[in-house]
Amino acid sequence: MYGVPSVCIMIPSYNQANYIVKAVESALAQDYCAIEIVVADDNSTDNTEELIQPLLANPKIKYIKNSSNLGRVGNYRNCLYNHATADWVINLDGDDYFTNPRFISHAMQTIKSNEINNILFYQGTHILKFGALEKVTAPQMSCEEDCITTKDYFFKYFERNYFSHMSTLYCRQLAIENNFYQSDILSTDIFSFLQLCLKFDKKKVIVSKNIAGVWLQHDTNASKTIALRPHWDNFKLYLKLYHLAIKNRYNKLECFKWLLTASYNYVIVYIFKLIAMLRPKN
Repeated sequence: MYGVPSVCIMIPSYNQANYIVKAVESALAQDYCAIEIVVADDNSTDNTEELIQPLLANPKIKYIKNSSNLGRVGNYRNCLYNHATADWVINLDGDDYFTNPRFISHAMQTIKSNEINNILFYQGTHILKFGALEKVTAPQMSCEEDCITTKDYFFKYFERNYFSHMSTLYCRQLAIENNFYQSDILSTDIFSFLQLCLKFDKKKVIVSKNIAGVWLQHDTNASKTIALRPHWDNFKLYLKLYHLAIKNRYNKLECFKWLLTASYNYVIVYIFKLIAMLRPKN
């Protein structure tokens, strides 16, 4: 529709046949009027393609199967750079699903009401589900929704203690121009958004407690690994962000405090993850 910003729901997937239909159907249930859905199958060896076929009658859906396995981050990048065409993008991994059919329409309405050209991204929240356990994870803030500066988002990131990839709408063109998903690390999503904040200090970010859906946790999640090398590579992203903040002439002491907080948080989270993974299971 003319004048209505379009939104692409990217659904990267690899061997997630048990979840993919639910993910796609939850995307189709979104009531926003200008949506495209790109299912990016990273050369799955299960029956993902067979399950997707009946859904392709809906013109909103585009199914892409990579000729070779690109890996998690490579699949993100390929989908964003080569297959998504909409103005705005939201990423829904193939094992997650939306529960709020009005999430995108509400987010886009909020973005437009705050002058769309001034907004870098909108970040809502999600329900974390692991087995029978369900927990709403939301940013630590006093209001339900707030429009803040990118500087505020960056430097108070650990105070807010929150990030949600599956509930973040972002401007596709700005993401592409600024090397989104270039680092093949565990937290490539967090790094991409924090880097974007440092590069666009005049724009705003909307943070919200608006729930998008369910982030499903299971033992095959990439973030579950306790191997030291991927976590060391992941930690180095904070050093990159620290140097980028200094380069952008932010206060050096403020930048150093941010790096110390980042280091402390990362070490603590890793230790708890290590304990949880090594604890004997009943």
